[in-house]
Amino acid sequence: MSATQHRARAETASIVLIAQLARGMRRRLEQAVAPLGLRPRQLLALHHLREHGPSAQQTLIEVLRLDPSNLVAVLNELEDAGLIVRRRDRSDRRRGIIELSRQGGRLLEKVDRAVHEIDDEILAALTVDERATLGRLLGRAAEGATADCAAVVEPDCD
Repeated sequence: MSATQHRARAETASIVLIAQLARGMRRRLEQAVAPLGLRPRQLLALHHLREHGPSAQQTLIEVLRLDPSNLVAVLNELEDAGLIVRRRDRSDRRRGIIELSRQGGRLLEKVDRAVHEIDDEILAALTVDERATLGRLLGRAAEGATADCAAVVEPDCD
C-alpha cells in the first residue's frame, strides 16, 4: 500500500471515529438537557449569547443556520421560558437584539456541569493530559469545520 493510500485510510478512520464519538456525545447531551427543557438549537443559541454577548437576530440566523421564521420560533420558546431578553437596537429600531437573561445564564451553568459529566463518562479511558491534547486538537479541527460550514451554509454544521 502506498503512503498516500495509507494516509487516506487513516483519515477515513479518523472521520468515522469522530462521527461515532459525536453521535454518542450528542445523544448523551440531548438526554442530559431534555429534563431542562432544551433542544440542541436552543442550547446553541444560548451558548452563543453567553460567549459573544448580546447579538443581533441576523447574527443568530447566520450562526444557527436557520430560516428567519424558524429562528423566531426558537427565540419565542426561549423568551417564554425566561432564558433570553429581546429588545430593539436604539440606533436602528428595526433591528432586534437578543440577550441572555440571568435565568438563561443559570441554566447554562447546569448544562456545563452535565457536559463535564458526559466528558468524564465518555472520555474515561483517557488520561488528563490526553484529554487536554484531544481538546486542543478538536478545537483546531473544529475551526476548519466551522469555516467550511460558514462558506457552504450547511444546515447540519452545528
